[in-house]
Amino acid sequence: MSDKLTYSLQKLAISPVKQDRLAIERLEKQYGASLLEIINELEDYTIVHQSISDERVKPKNQLIILCCYGCLWGAVIGIATLFIKPSVTVAAIGLGFTAGVSGKLLVQKGE
Repeated sequence: MSDKLTYSLQKLAISPVKQDRLAIERLEKQYGASLLEIINELEDYTIVHQSISDERVKPKNQLIILCCYGCLWGAVIGIATLFIKPSVTVAAIGLGFTAGVSGKLLVQKGE
């Protein structure tokens, strides 16, 4: 919505119509800033709003998600090891858990 407002203000500012120029002058007088300052402030609000929206999208329980990935890979590698060499299954589960957590952290770091 602020992009539309910014575009509209810019269009009014360069309009040859006298009433449009008077409207911009009234806006500047009422707000106490020039049109450029008003537009910059709107862009700053847009950036802040986008940052807040991005933070809401991120999952809040990162530790739980990491543990789930670790358990998944621990189980997959543990089951595979159970059929190949049952004597090292416990160690393979631990390594699988570590690999799952590390892999998820590396993927998150790349994003």
